[in-house]
Amino acid sequence: MKRRCCSLLAFVCFATWGLEPSVDEAAPAASQAASGFPSEAERNDVRERLTRQRQALEDQYKQDMKLCYQNFDVTRCRLQARERRIEANEALRKEELRFNAQERQIHADQARRSLTERTSEMERKKAEAERAASIAASKERADANAQKQIDHALQGTKRGEYEQKQREATQRRSDLEKKQRERNKEPAAPLPAPNQ
Repeated sequence: MKRRCCSLLAFVCFATWGLEPSVDEAAPAASQAASGFPSEAERNDVRERLTRQRQALEDQYKQDMKLCYQNFDVTRCRLQARERRIEANEALRKEELRFNAQERQIHADQARRSLTERTSEMERKKAEAERAASIAASKERADANAQKQIDHALQGTKRGEYEQKQREATQRRSDLEKKQRERNKEPAAPLPAPNQ
């Protein structure tokens, strides 16, 4: 019995020690400090390590429970195994919570960065559209001013009257064509017959 308890205690200590970063894991921690967060590969390694530790903890607990059924005092052995599992699980859970908090922070930063990029892209497109609209409005004003100057210069002359009549005739033709297009539209579909 003592031997099994010691082996489980050694496992718990090993599992707890496994949660602390080793010398090899200190290098990614240094790169994390430089870039802000660990790389995707480093995060996958930590995720896999936590999963392996969780599985090892559960396997050890199952093995301890099987061994307890060979003892005379099964209940006490099971309670001790359960307590050891709870202690080891608590340490592992703290590590998992830190890792999950870091993952949430990384995802939040990525979403924030993406939103900023989309917003800046939308602002750039909006500025381009405003600039294009401003250029078009400026061109229309320039054309209108040029036409007014021509009209003013030709006012009272036969050439001015002729051009004015030409513009009015063109306007009448376009209005007439518009009316004809409206008349030639297909009639609307008939209403459905009421059911009796």
